[in-house]
Amino acid sequence: MKIKVHIPFFFLSALIVVASVFTKPLHAIGDETQNSTEEIIISEPTETIQAPTIQWMQEPADPVLNGNAINITNDTSQPSPRYALQKIIIKGNRKTLRQVILRYVEMRPGEVFCANDPMLEMASYRLLSTGLFSDVDISLKRGDRRGWAILIIEVKERNTIVVKDFMLGFSEITPYGSLGVKDRSLLGTGIELGISGAISKKQFAYKIFMADNHFLNTDVGLHMEGLYAHARDFFGHESIYVGSSKDTNSYAQMYYDRASLRVGTGYTILMDYFFWLDLRGEYIRADVPVAGSHYSFGERRPIEYGHLLPGSSELSSILFGVTRDTRDYPILPSKGAITNLSIELSTEIFGSDYEFSKFTISHDIYFSMGKGHSLRVGLFAGFIKGAAPFFDQFFVGDYSSFMPSRLLGLNFSHLNSSVLNTTIQEMRYEDMAESINLEYSIPFYRGSDLVLGVNGFVGLGFFALASSEDLRTDPHGYRGYQVIPMDLTADLGIKIDTQIGTLIFSMVNVLRIIPRVKEGTAE
Repeated sequence: MKIKVHIPFFFLSALIVVASVFTKPLHAIGDETQNSTEEIIISEPTETIQAPTIQWMQEPADPVLNGNAINITNDTSQPSPRYALQKIIIKGNRKTLRQVILRYVEMRPGEVFCANDPMLEMASYRLLSTGLFSDVDISLKRGDRRGWAILIIEVKERNTIVVKDFMLGFSEITPYGSLGVKDRSLLGTGIELGISGAISKKQFAYKIFMADNHFLNTDVGLHMEGLYAHARDFFGHESIYVGSSKDTNSYAQMYYDRASLRVGTGYTILMDYFFWLDLRGEYIRADVPVAGSHYSFGERRPIEYGHLLPGSSELSSILFGVTRDTRDYPILPSKGAITNLSIELSTEIFGSDYEFSKFTISHDIYFSMGKGHSLRVGLFAGFIKGAAPFFDQFFVGDYSSFMPSRLLGLNFSHLNSSVLNTTIQEMRYEDMAESINLEYSIPFYRGSDLVLGVNGFVGLGFFALASSEDLRTDPHGYRGYQVIPMDLTADLGIKIDTQIGTLIFSMVNVLRIIPRVKEGTAE
């Protein structure tokens, strides 16, 4: 018997999540958020705390003492005196609650540590990676008694309300654009809350989302995302016939609506690993066109309209994955890495009308090249087994910088990727994807006011896209390397990190705002 998991169940779950998040005592916010000129002191160790393993040294012979300050060193090859942590002082957090900052500091009063302890440097990286601070300074000074040390964390806060997903462009079919606003730390609690929208001719979409990766100041996270889209998409390769019409068209198009809700939880382990588990429910209504055909791989073939069922259908799935982020800065990183692994399962058991499984893995690693320069190497691989709806498949525009990418799931173009003139020209929505990207960044400016940093960049990459059915098709008209469904992507420009968000000006973005509208389609 087929068990249906209806959309209202997920909306009820969302209301419970939101209500739970906002049960945080708001009256405590005023007490915990201090003026930057004041010190926030965490409880001191009691008199019963002893540190018998501390290496006591006479002050003149102590190489890491500098007056009342203790010099922090990253050299772990040399022995370093050990200290007991007396207290933690936090400065500069006018908006951010102290408990939010302490989540990223592993040390606690009473612990014994060395001045070259890697935890000190990692605390700085982790605080910067939140995107809440433009600068973090961690220092040590001698405590009230010999052998004790005080940890001082001084932060410079960024503006938490930022503009995101801003894009304007013209495809060969329609103008399009998107805009979003996000609060990265609602009322200083570290909760993210935002809304985004996208629009073009005859279609629009909007999304709301909330995330708290440390629910009730624990390592357990809660997140929610809702999406609605009234959309259309474009199918067929060339010489397209739809229905009984004898006229050829540039493309066939399909209109559809989506109402989606995704609710999940996560857990942080060892500060760097975030494991998450989500439930996704989606209602879909599609006006699938009558049968059509197109010319592809040297022969006339029927058009596949993205595996969508005609009329109303439901998609229910469970997703889980892990993220590890060790980048030194989330906006303009110069070293570290970020890795994402995800698996999605959709089946009748969950009440879904669609049966598929989707696997993706990505890894971006940043190499410091000296003088602030950095090289990013990005790797991605994805695979889908089963008949996933086209908006869950891998889309060529998401990998080629010479085509409009999807915004909130909306597609604006019927172009094909054809730089290397391979069988990639036949590919649009596919079940297998791989890519490798290189990006070299050069710092032009670092500041502390409205503009925090400017980097120039040049990027080059290769990607491949196909479905298992395509790989079994005889590639008529293609020879040699052309039978491999791969292509080239590249870009050149600058990235600007500001208090209100990140701006990217690039060669590709300039090309996208050049109008080139044409129609000629079967409705």
